[in-house]
Amino acid sequence: MKNEKAQAATEYLLITGFILVAVTLIFSYAYISNNQNIKISQTSTALDKMVNAADIVYALGPGNIQYVEVTFPQGIKEIYDITVCENGVQSHNDLCAGSEADFGAIEMKMELFNGNTVITRGSKAELELDTELDTIPATTGVHKIKVEWCDDKICLKSA
Repeated sequence: MKNEKAQAATEYLLITGFILVAVTLIFSYAYISNNQNIKISQTSTALDKMVNAADIVYALGPGNIQYVEVTFPQGIKEIYDITVCENGVQSHNDLCAGSEADFGAIEMKMELFNGNTVITRGSKAELELDTELDTIPATTGVHKIKVEWCDDKICLKSA
């Protein structure tokens, strides 16, 4: 009789241990997935704010300036502007091979647990990010961005 009670207790202990391991794995995956979704959401919000400010400055015309505060999450590797040409070609160096630029966009490359992800937001205007001088650094934290007319483009610089 004692052996049967000991065997039942051992079985309950094993089942409880297995359930605890399964629940821990599920919660770990949910936690990691939630953190990645928060990073993507913060990146999307930052890009949306920057592009909306650029579109407003573009609509108001030359001489207008707007400031916007954005938060870059951890894991941003790179931020850059692209030009989308009339023929649909994307160019990182503003060369549209004879065709006019149709619109600009901002891309952010970020590192997630499943590799690198690129998030893009398009604008009505041609955009130029001042990243060569590291004025818009791809660092974690809050950044104040100055959006203004520069020649025939909308320039985004760190304020």
